[in-house]
Amino acid sequence: MHNLHYVVVSSDSCEEAVLEAAHLLTDWGTENNWRSFGGCVSEDNEVYRVKKSDDWGNSRWIPEENHTIEMINKQVGDWLKPNVYDKEKFDDCANSKVDTFFDWYSAKRHCEHMFQITKHGTKDFNVLQDDLYEYDYGNCGVTQHSLEDKNLKQYVVFMDMHD
Repeated sequence: MHNLHYVVVSSDSCEEAVLEAAHLLTDWGTENNWRSFGGCVSEDNEVYRVKKSDDWGNSRWIPEENHTIEMINKQVGDWLKPNVYDKEKFDDCANSKVDTFFDWYSAKRHCEHMFQITKHGTKDFNVLQDDLYEYDYGNCGVTQHSLEDKNLKQYVVFMDMHD
């Protein structure tokens, strides 16, 4: 399965930001679990797209020229909404109406997602500060690796996580 996972890094340039994200995940993956990078969007909404010819630039998710931090915030905010199917299966399990192992799996996913929602709170999502499924690259999410260095910009790197 492919998931879009954002990694927020601090860097001098868009190109360096993607390289930094790639370096952070050098040891992650196997022949069945791998990642690729589509590009990034800076805190100033500067868009950079990785060339397909790069070794790790074969991503399903590539930022469009009109991508902005605000668009990413809205997308991640939508990810925070509960999954209706998982919630129904959670309710079934709670009421002893379990049919299959998959019902329990959906109930588990609902609980994990509710934990993420509760952890985040009710404020609007800010991809430059907040995290979602941090370091859990098997889920759509946001992992923070940015530094508090005022001389560097923050970049949101698009990663296609296959697991």
